[in-house]
Formats: sequence, structure tokens, C-alpha cells
Amino acid sequence: MSDRSARERILNVAEELFAESGLEGVSLRAINAAAGLSPAALHYHFGTKEKLLEAILLRRMPALMAKRRELLDAIENDDDPPTARQVVEAIVGPLLDLVLEQGDDGIRYARFIARAWSDRRLDPAFIREHFGNGIERIGPMAQRALPDLPPELVSIRLGIALETSLRSLADLMVPAATSGPDAAPLEARERGAALIDFISGGFEATNHIAIRTFKPKAGNKRSPKGARQ
Repeated sequence: MSDRSARERILNVAEELFAESGLEGVSLRAINAAAGLSPAALHYHFGTKEKLLEAILLRRMPALMAKRRELLDAIENDDDPPTARQVVEAIVGPLLDLVLEQGDDGIRYARFIARAWSDRRLDPAFIREHFGNGIERIGPMAQRALPDLPPELVSIRLGIALETSLRSLADLMVPAATSGPDAAPLEARERGAALIDFISGGFEATNHIAIRTFKPKAGNKRSPKGARQ
């Protein structure tokens, strides 16, 4: 097996195992064994588990983030204010396209990203350095699309949107439950469109909670411990 083939096999196997068990639940020894390679192979190609994680991200993330930047640039260059749906399409669209275009490889990557996000193993500094500031641009854009909502609520909904989209896209190819015995199951692309509709509706939903920002009153400082009140 060539060095390139061995490297790709390690990446594919590690991507699958990390998606199933998380970064902490998979040893380098287990990856080597599953890949059918010698114990030294992974160390030769990547050195450490963190470097392996970065290599998995670098394999497909640049193209994904480039598509997201194109969508965000188009929204920002439009004279009209952004809509919630446009923001959601920028979040969901690039990964949805990757899943639909790359089949098993795309699904495996989506599952890996969803697990890494859930386990909080995506280093923001690494993402910014290598893939730009696509995610950071989405927050202000979402606020412009929803100017009547408090920023705290927009931030909460954005987090829910990211979490929901990642988990849903990771399972996109799994047949969805139908509404009845005669209902035809939706194709993957249709389920992706339904996901965008669903998240867009959640972004635009009426606010039924009170978002409060607590700020200390000027001059109202807590008394030193033990002082008489």
C-alpha cells in the first residue's frame, strides 16, 4: 500500500471511529488496528491524535467554508436586509451539498463534525486560522435579519440552529419516519430542504420568553465580607 493510500485509509477509519465514539473514546492503537496497518503507521503520517484530528478537518473543510463565504458575501452585497432563511441556508447549505455530492464520504464527515461539535472538540482558534471567519459573520447577520429580537435570544437560536443542522445532516441518509403507511418517504434533498424550512421557522418564531440582561447599578458595590449591612 502506498503512503498516500495508507494515509487516506487512516483518515477514513479515524473519521468513522471518532464519529461513533468521540475523540477521547478512540485510541491510536484502535485506529491502526481497524485500518489494518502497522502500529507505527499512524505515528509516521500524523504523529499525535490532535494532528490527526486537524488533518481530518483540513481534508474537506476548506471547500465547505469557501462555499459558505460565497453565500455570506452574496447576502452582504445585497442591498436588501438579510432574511432568516438566507442565514439558515448559509449554515446548512454547504454541508448539505457535501453530503449529497459525496455520498458515504460526505455522511461520514458530517457525522464526524456533529460529534466533534457536540464534544466541543472543534478549536475556534484553529477554525479561524485555517478556514476564515464564516461562523463569526453569521451572528451579526442573523441579528440584522431579526432586528426585533434581543441579541441574547438570537445567539440562543443560532446555537440551536447549528446543533440541529449538524445532527440532522449526520443522519440525512437514514430513512425518515413517514406520516402513514401510504406516505412516500422524502428523498435526501427534500429532507434537507425541510430542515432549512424548519430551522428558518424557528429563527422567526415569536418570542415568548423574557430575555433579561443584568447590569449592576452604578455605585452599588457589594460590601466587603463581614462588613455590617
